[in-house]
Amino acid sequence: MKRTMLTLGVLFAAAGLLPGAENENAAVRRSVEKSLGLLQRSSAEFFKKSGCISCHNNSILQVTVSAARDRGFRIDEQIAAQQVKATLSVLGPHREPMLEAVPTIPASPIVSTYALIGLAAEQHEADGMTDALVHELAARQKQDGHWHAESSRPPLDQGDLTATALSARSLQLYPLPGRKQEFEERVAKARTWMAGAKAFTTQEKVMRLMGLSWTKADPAIIVQAAEVLRKEQREDGGWAQLPALSSDAYATGQALVALYTAGALSTSDKDYQRGVKFLIGTQLEDGSWHVKTRALGFQPYFEGGYPHGPDQWISAAGGAWATMALTLTQSPKTLAQLH
Repeated sequence: MKRTMLTLGVLFAAAGLLPGAENENAAVRRSVEKSLGLLQRSSAEFFKKSGCISCHNNSILQVTVSAARDRGFRIDEQIAAQQVKATLSVLGPHREPMLEAVPTIPASPIVSTYALIGLAAEQHEADGMTDALVHELAARQKQDGHWHAESSRPPLDQGDLTATALSARSLQLYPLPGRKQEFEERVAKARTWMAGAKAFTTQEKVMRLMGLSWTKADPAIIVQAAEVLRKEQREDGGWAQLPALSSDAYATGQALVALYTAGALSTSDKDYQRGVKFLIGTQLEDGSWHVKTRALGFQPYFEGGYPHGPDQWISAAGGAWATMALTLTQSPKTLAQLH
């Protein structure tokens, strides 16, 4: 399978640097390098402590690591390989029940999809386990084309737009042999539903825009969705998860990635550069970003290796999105690997 990433729906030209921006470029590289090391170490620590994988510490980071690797950043490949093995070890036992459409993976339109997209970013080939997950996902699609998000932890799991965009993408990344036409029809139904759906939070607007891009919606609809998100950039250069909240790394990183994915912003665009300056300016000395949690805890607290105590898990996700957005400003080693 060609390298497939959550961030990229189509080929883009190599990102150009602003004239005379050598200092800014160096600042971006320093920021990414500091963040990557911390994120990878914390992903390994999270699995060690929990015995499980997560979208916030593992799957989203796999997409970030893939983008960084393509742009020549130093990656701890041992940790990256261990994370793939960890994902397979956690999902493997669910193969048989998922083939029978028995949801032993809770909230699979969120949990399975983040995991599948992370695996695809690391070039994991389709196998019996991925077949089982997408088979179960397909069975969950509603008649009108959407998937329902059973989990409600904001912002990562927020809303049916998140579930639908990620589920449709998973079907694209790991199509089942002999069901090509069916899966294309399912993706088309999801595209139609997303085109008419209302997005309220930044998470929903981001996922709607990326979902429309991935499923190749009408360009006019994509442009409109991108403009809605672009207009919400704050004076400080960042985006907020909700209108009443302050700008943060999670919302800013994913907004930049979504606008880039949709072709609405190049990394040299002044608004993208404003977002870059916000992210570099709010990164802490240890390489992390602090994002405050909005979700109610449902499992015993433990230190997962990323700073910020009770806010560590959403902060890790925010760090991954922020690092991804910064990484995209650097030229890929090879465009042929990206789509």
